[in-house]
Amino acid sequence: MASTTMASWSTAFVWTIFSACLFLWSSEAQFLRPGGKHVCQDQAQVSIPKLCVDSFAQPQYTPYMTVCDGMRLCSSYKTTYKTAYRQVYKMETSTRTSYICCPGWTQRHKRAKGCLQPVCSKPCVHGRCIRPDTCECRKGWTGDVCDTDENECDADAHGCEQECVNSKGSFICTCRAGYRLNIDGKTCKATGEVTDAKYEALMLRVEELEQSMKRMTKMVADRPNDGVLPTLPPQIDRIGSLSEQISILEERLDDCTCRGDREDYYKK
Repeated sequence: MASTTMASWSTAFVWTIFSACLFLWSSEAQFLRPGGKHVCQDQAQVSIPKLCVDSFAQPQYTPYMTVCDGMRLCSSYKTTYKTAYRQVYKMETSTRTSYICCPGWTQRHKRAKGCLQPVCSKPCVHGRCIRPDTCECRKGWTGDVCDTDENECDADAHGCEQECVNSKGSFICTCRAGYRLNIDGKTCKATGEVTDAKYEALMLRVEELEQSMKRMTKMVADRPNDGVLPTLPPQIDRIGSLSEQISILEERLDDCTCRGDREDYYKK
């Protein structure tokens, strides 16, 4: 009786373990359906326990009395066998059909009936996976996995009016000296500030005008004073114009940020 109970418990335990393993094996794809997006059929050989009735030879021991040496009575046992039957589980191999996601695809959630989430074997660093092993990169990045910075300044599409400076995944527009960037971030506007090059050009112009004015003034002073109203050379009419130009240039130089250079210039 005890052996029969133990056998029943062993059988139930085996069946429970098998059922649990089978559930875990199929739970991931239990919601997939044939005809779903990117759903493939999978056939696998599985072993399934089957309850059977098995016959076996069961020994039986029958005691009896016999005459031993010395004419003594001895007890002994005679072994006989009879056919008995018992329930056992035998593993049978069968083909199990299930539905799984096709290669390169997976479910967006465990209850999805189709496989709509693409899988990239390598993660897209600066982008997203749009097809199996295919990345769509964000603007400013390129490469198979979107890990290479794209130098937008090499192309003419950056739209910068003057200068383009590349950065990781992007770029910025800058302006040359004497200009500032407009609110659109691409075009430049003159600031009106006097740069070093403009300052030097203005100083040379002032010097030239001053030298011209000195020569003309000397020409007037060197004429003989004979009481006759002198006929002034045509260049004398330019003295007033030169004086005005010098005044304008000096005003512009006052606004120059290079005043230290200007003071050094006048000390020469």
